[in-house]
Amino acid sequence: MSNKDIAKLETRIYSNSNKYSIRQLLRDSLKGYKSSFYLAKQLAKRDITSQHRQSIFGIFWVILPVLMNALVWIFLQSSGTINLTATAIPYPLFVLIGTTVWSIFGECLNMPIGTINGNRGIITKINFEKEALITLGFIKIGFNLLIKLGMILFFILYFQVVPTVSIVLFFPFLLLMMLFFISVGIIISPIGILYNDISRFIPIALQLLMYITPVLYVVPKSGLMQKIMSLNPLSYIITDIRNTLTAMPIENGIFWLFFLLVTLFLSLIAMVVYRVSMPIITERMSA
Repeated sequence: MSNKDIAKLETRIYSNSNKYSIRQLLRDSLKGYKSSFYLAKQLAKRDITSQHRQSIFGIFWVILPVLMNALVWIFLQSSGTINLTATAIPYPLFVLIGTTVWSIFGECLNMPIGTINGNRGIITKINFEKEALITLGFIKIGFNLLIKLGMILFFILYFQVVPTVSIVLFFPFLLLMMLFFISVGIIISPIGILYNDISRFIPIALQLLMYITPVLYVVPKSGLMQKIMSLNPLSYIITDIRNTLTAMPIENGIFWLFFLLVTLFLSLIAMVVYRVSMPIITERMSA
């Protein structure tokens, strides 16, 4: 965006108002996403290029954390250091898919706060539809996702696992999960922007949650952990997304219907919260 283009932009004054129309906010939000897509695409191109241009290994860094985490558990399991319940598919593939899906979940949850904080300069200096920031984050997550899926595809071929027709549900399930956790991230972002405690707490919470979710091992058939995992909605999400890629049956069909309704409702709330909070956040950043 040139200086002339910036100069032509209208001046927008943000002010607090107690009068909000939910319908109007949703309409404005959808309009904001539509009109700001080009800007988001350009910002994403800038960020992705600059991120990998100054790196020797480039896009390999996208999959390195997932690979390292998975390799640790593969080594522990194969060496007999830990005794895990046998999996229906090769354990390396089981843990690689689990850690990959978990990493995508974490990226989606962290994205709104990270993207807003990372673009403080343009938020306070340039007038644009702030929905561009969410689209920007989504495009960057999508870019990383394609690289990670390439890694998973390699290992699926290596272990000669032939997916069934249920693979058609992989992307719907995955996109639904992404939409849900991006919405959660948006809803908590106003607090997370004002207080750094939220962004510091999220990685700790994710690390703890991973051990009560079938990311690295299957749900036990009995015992305390079985009860805990059965009460954890993330167990159903991780298990069925993994199953769509590994010729395993979908175990929680009813859950996904309920999850769809909850996600749609939560996404509407997120759109309203974001539309209302961004002028206030912009004002605080400018102060």
